[in-house]
Amino acid sequence: MKSMKFVVALLTFAALSSAAILHDALGAFERGEERAYEPQDAALFKEFGFEQGSRAEYRTADGLAVEARVLQFYDDTGAFAAYQWLKPAGAEDVVRGERAAQKGNYTLIHFGNYLLELTGDLPESDDIEVALAYLPRPKLTGDPPVLEYVPEESLLADSVRYVLGPTSLEKVAPMLPPSVVGFHFGPEGHYGVYDTPDGELRMMILSYPSSPISRGQIEGFYGLENVVAKRDGPLISVVLDPSSPDEAQRLLAAIRYKADVTLNHQPPQRYDSLKNIVLDSLFLCAVLAVLMVIGGILVAVTRRLAGKVAPTSILAAPEGSNLQQLNIDRGSPRRKR
Repeated sequence: MKSMKFVVALLTFAALSSAAILHDALGAFERGEERAYEPQDAALFKEFGFEQGSRAEYRTADGLAVEARVLQFYDDTGAFAAYQWLKPAGAEDVVRGERAAQKGNYTLIHFGNYLLELTGDLPESDDIEVALAYLPRPKLTGDPPVLEYVPEESLLADSVRYVLGPTSLEKVAPMLPPSVVGFHFGPEGHYGVYDTPDGELRMMILSYPSSPISRGQIEGFYGLENVVAKRDGPLISVVLDPSSPDEAQRLLAAIRYKADVTLNHQPPQRYDSLKNIVLDSLFLCAVLAVLMVIGGILVAVTRRLAGKVAPTSILAAPEGSNLQQLNIDRGSPRRKR
């Protein structure tokens, strides 16, 4: 019974240790009790790959306080998508983690597959960076490739959203059926609103894993009403409910996919040249010949010295002639059969 209680206590301690995400301190701020945290829109964040969350209050000796909430996602892309949805309108971009936004006493930080929310008295920047470095096993990858093709001119920054599934698609583009988008292929979408001379235009840029997949999906977009679609490589760009078809075409024309072709180039090796092979072979033969001569001289000198110093040793040369004779008389007559 005691051993069973010890095992249960050990497992409980291990579970609590693994659940601890937030650092013990943020500089002068000491952490209070850490509790589990769940975002309000559970379905949306589950689509982004939300795994677990924690919250705790940090206080200093002189009465400063900040509430910290950390959200852990499966990968960097899911955390980036959640960052776009949690970023408050009118927030100022600041340099922390991979990207961060600040508005009033609220700060949102994206670092790998984590999001860190701070509300209250903000600690020093260096203390925040140390806390980010202590996050368990962060997954740091590059930004989503589709961001390279997003037109930045006239884009309303507060309108940007990242789409990874039907739930997020429903919130920004309900006129696009998930079956037409084909989320089973794993596309990622960038949604944004553009300010044009003829009014605002909403556009979704979907990035598919390969060009053949996007080629097979584009026909479904052509069949939708109030939608202007264009395919370029693995990208499908869609303008939703365009108020001006001409402006929609101009906006789509700004998206051009550039393929990165990587050739498996093998640098020339020394033995790709027949001349080098012949020269190296001759050099090797010369080295072997020199070694044979030196070896023969060493053997002869050794046996001669051994014959004088230790005539009976195995290294000494034998006495007499070393030539074996068969003593066959060449003039003997052959036997008649």
